[in-house]
Amino acid sequence: HDISITMDAEEHENNRKRPSQGPYSNECGKKMKQQEEECGKSEQHDYRGFASLPTDVLISILCRSPASDHTSLRNTCKSFRTTIDSAAYKGERATSGWAEVSTHLVSGEELYDRENLNGPEDVSLSDGDVDEDATEEERAAALQWKIAGKRLGEIIEYYSELGYIDEDYGYHDITVDVVVDGERCGSIDLVLFPRGDHHNYPFHDAADAQSSELQMVGVRLFDSVGRLKVRSIKNAELISGEAGKGGFLHIKTVRINEAYQPMDCTNIVSEAVRSALSEPKLDGKWTLVTAISDYQVYMTKKEMEFKRKIRYSEGGNAEEKERADKRFWECALLDTKTLLRVGFKQIAET
Repeated sequence: HDISITMDAEEHENNRKRPSQGPYSNECGKKMKQQEEECGKSEQHDYRGFASLPTDVLISILCRSPASDHTSLRNTCKSFRTTIDSAAYKGERATSGWAEVSTHLVSGEELYDRENLNGPEDVSLSDGDVDEDATEEERAAALQWKIAGKRLGEIIEYYSELGYIDEDYGYHDITVDVVVDGERCGSIDLVLFPRGDHHNYPFHDAADAQSSELQMVGVRLFDSVGRLKVRSIKNAELISGEAGKGGFLHIKTVRINEAYQPMDCTNIVSEAVRSALSEPKLDGKWTLVTAISDYQVYMTKKEMEFKRKIRYSEGGNAEEKERADKRFWECALLDTKTLLRVGFKQIAET
């Protein structure tokens, strides 16, 4: 697999009002009114026929509607609701370019609440927390106050506005939700190292503590304190030559609902990655970002399960194993294509 790098730092619609019709008069007016009523009946009949169109035709028509209209369309009739909720509709939105993609960086507080649905653990009242003659309501209020205090303390100690922060090396584990047409359909996990913020920052130790993948990337691209040692990156002079200093960002995983990847379409994933790197909270926080092509981004659950069975010798003949291996490399190349679309460049030395 190849390591890649990048340095990346509405449509408006006009509604026109139809001119109002003047009052009808005499025989001419009556005739016009009769014609319009007949036209209205015809339009109503056509509308009922519209909802009974073949599924593929209906998908092609509805997929051009903005995501903000989806709720209204779903409430129109059962046919519309079934169509909009289908995987085929999501796939058409993705391939045709009508899907609306955005991201949301999950703050440390949000991340804490997701990981601790019932709040902080092992919180109880001690003798000095309330008076002996305190009522049940007072005890309950005191307990809630203590729970809130512990929650806040843990958030301050282990989290920041970017997510989880490592107490030993100060790097941030970042989670970015991927939203397509107003619905959360996946996430992107990143890690941000404060390279350059501290003199003699133990970069290799920090990368090794984070993961084996980061340890490999760190040793290949940087010296022990995080200075660039790869000539091709130095010579590229991306972002005015600032890649050698500042925060270092690495994309760990990208996972998006496979319904938005029909026929190996890379539109949604590439837009999601580009949006994640442009998150306002990350503005000015990094100057260099890397990623390793990952076959799991485009492999379906069924393909992943079959690959797992082959890996552990639980099934599959020679032909199936060869097909699975071919699909593995196809998916890895698809992710490489996605990264190139976003603006990454392959590192020659790797």
